[in-house]
Amino acid sequence: MTEIGIYEAKTHLSRLLKRVENGESFSITNRGRIVAVMVPPHDVAQVKTNEAYDQLIALREKFPIGTVREVINWKNESRRCWNNLTRLRA
Repeated sequence: MTEIGIYEAKTHLSRLLKRVENGESFSITNRGRIVAVMVPPHDVAQVKTNEAYDQLIALREKFPIGTVREVINWKNESRRCWNNLTRLRA
């Protein structure tokens, strides 16, 4: 993805939009920091999917929960405990 400064993007916006329409993508920067991204409409879904995936990976790293099998086992164990509690209360 090509990086373009905010001044250049403002100055050449119509030209950039035509290039985006033709499939190119650009990062708009302000003093070296990305502040916006210009992508073709068909790429937006992919960008959102990538962002969601990245957020899930970061969340999993912050709160490791184990494997899928372990989570299923925990769920089943909690159901057994709940069922036992409700039987005891009856």
